[in-house]
Amino acid sequence: MPESLACPASVRIALDGIVDYAGLFPPAQLSMEDAVATYQRCRRGPFAWMLAKFVVRAQQLGALESALGKSEPVEAVAIADGQTPIHEREHVRLTSCEIALALPTNEIGSPRTAIRALEKGLQSLAPGLAVVVELPRGLRSTLLAEAMDALADARCDAKIRCGGVAAEATPSVAEVADFIRAATHDGVAFKATAGLHHPVRHFNAETGFVMHGFLNVLAAACAAPTCDTATLHEIVGEEDATQFAFEDVGFSWRGVRLADTEALAKVRRHAFRSFGSCSFDEPVDDLLALGVLPAR
Repeated sequence: MPESLACPASVRIALDGIVDYAGLFPPAQLSMEDAVATYQRCRRGPFAWMLAKFVVRAQQLGALESALGKSEPVEAVAIADGQTPIHEREHVRLTSCEIALALPTNEIGSPRTAIRALEKGLQSLAPGLAVVVELPRGLRSTLLAEAMDALADARCDAKIRCGGVAAEATPSVAEVADFIRAATHDGVAFKATAGLHHPVRHFNAETGFVMHGFLNVLAAACAAPTCDTATLHEIVGEEDATQFAFEDVGFSWRGVRLADTEALAKVRRHAFRSFGSCSFDEPVDDLLALGVLPAR
């Protein structure tokens, strides 16, 4: 692996291992062979320190093992379906499994009961693996708080889907902010996924709708424990990339330091762990264009 290029300490802390590569999933939807080849290429690149795990469906673990052949083992995240047993392979080191929590409606069914049942089921399907639970959209505040409290008790992480291939799959600024607030309030670490290929929230001409940004999510995770609701919404909704700044001493938004390097490291360990992206090149290219990463 080539030597990493120099950049401010805060950048390395903020972005270290932040991208889980999901090339098998939409909109990329690469074949297993192409996804593995892309992942291995990125692992050899100058920004490989930003790349974390390979995301794979539970039923594709065998295909991943075959595609890897005798290459160096990879760390992977398995997307559980609630039925397929999840086991490590010789060249696949599983770190966690992710599963969506289904609730009938806002008014029917308890998140706490559903999370307990989910956790119990995964104990037999994925023994010993950390569990990340994707919460359904639209939970009213009391149910969202109950779900986060239950996840904290179960020592599970949470997951939020920030978009998709259609505009209606994208949650509002308030939804994202409320999720981050609830997670940080209960000390629940979280992962974000879908629609986060780019650093800052923006209108995307290619898709035709507004997409969230991973720097917005990071900034919100830093600010959530102390800032008011209106400010948190402004952070999630910020579309001016120049308002986010990395210095050696910390990470700022609109000239206000949200976290020094020590606090930033804690946010990455205990709050915003990673985001899933079907592209690694897009986030890297955007960060290069913004000057966050040094030119290659």
